[in-house]
Amino acid sequence: MPPRDAAISPVGWIEPLPASLTLGGGLFLVSSCLAPIEILLYGSFTVYDLVTAALFVLALGRGRLPLPSAGILAAGLLFLFFALLSTVRSSHPDESLTQVLQYLFILFVQIPVVLVFTRSRSMVRAGLIAFMLGTLVGIAGAFLFPQQVWAGRVRALFTESPNRLGYPVAYVAPFLCWFLLERWRAGRGRVLTALGGAAFAYLMLWALGASGSRGAAVSTIVGLVVFLSLRSGLSLRSATLARLAVALLTVSLCGFLLYRTDHFPRTLKERIDRTLAAEHALVQDRTMLAVAGWRAFQESPLLGVGLDNFRYVGDRYLPTVTQQLPHNLWVQLLVHTGLFGTLAFLGIIVCWFWTLLRAQSRERTGVERELLWAFIASMGAILTIFLFIPVLIQRQYWWVFGLGLSAARGKEASP
Repeated sequence: MPPRDAAISPVGWIEPLPASLTLGGGLFLVSSCLAPIEILLYGSFTVYDLVTAALFVLALGRGRLPLPSAGILAAGLLFLFFALLSTVRSSHPDESLTQVLQYLFILFVQIPVVLVFTRSRSMVRAGLIAFMLGTLVGIAGAFLFPQQVWAGRVRALFTESPNRLGYPVAYVAPFLCWFLLERWRAGRGRVLTALGGAAFAYLMLWALGASGSRGAAVSTIVGLVVFLSLRSGLSLRSATLARLAVALLTVSLCGFLLYRTDHFPRTLKERIDRTLAAEHALVQDRTMLAVAGWRAFQESPLLGVGLDNFRYVGDRYLPTVTQQLPHNLWVQLLVHTGLFGTLAFLGIIVCWFWTLLRAQSRERTGVERELLWAFIASMGAILTIFLFIPVLIQRQYWWVFGLGLSAARGKEASP
């Protein structure tokens, strides 16, 4: 007899939550809704962090917490080891140690909390829906109460950065596609599904246009193409090629709506046009930061300057560079933690993808395989985002990381 929250129909992930929801489970869903909404309390400490810490204490009272896999854990500890070693060279060691503590929080508090409260399929699904709703709240808030910052770009609801209005579109789009596909297959409420999906898609396209974020646009393309073309698995069959054609058509249609119509803000189009015209001002700062970061790495390839410290020493390597971090994941890691720290971080990512890819190859149910590919596509979009931004410790990215590990457990996670 299947567990009460397991798949009962051909679209098993669409089954409702169990009738009884524990305090911890309810609080976890609240935290999932808060994860994409960065409500700061002090420094980088958010309301989501506070709720997660409370869940951690609650889970400790129940017994031993699950940790990430041995490979992820080993790579994470090695990364933190070289981050600490690099702190010796930092001009502001307090900044470096603060980031080390945040990575410790992510590795030993946030991810274990996600793992312990998503042991069933229904909780994975419910957490994912709560996460999408939280993202929708952030975008809808900016849509209803738009506040322009610089160059006509609209900022996110809880931060001054317009980029963070566009980035959620990239890593949520694969999940939205997965959810709409499964609701449509269920054959129930198709009209509401179509209307809700159209409304959500409109808000997401609006967010891309209003944010003016080219990185978010590229990342969204990556996430959508990966999910829509590979959602049934890796193969060279005609069906996969057909899905690839559909993915490219869908992305092209979205691009046309953003670029050629007046139904969405023109900010993104204007910035893309300026980029295609090779306008120097749009790329100069980031290019200079990358050059200065590479020079800093060449000076000390084994030990970096300490996490979050490049901004204070960048002008040593290029006098005209601005006081920012390199806007690229790998350049930033090389300059902050050195070669071995960067390889260790790469190990974390490789282990995660290996876990998800192995899990999807074992699945016999199409809907479960598609969910795993939604996580893979979302993480692909996040890695693309990391090529454009200097902040790697935002909790929403690691929430996706942790829930993906829970989804990969599949039937093993069900009670």
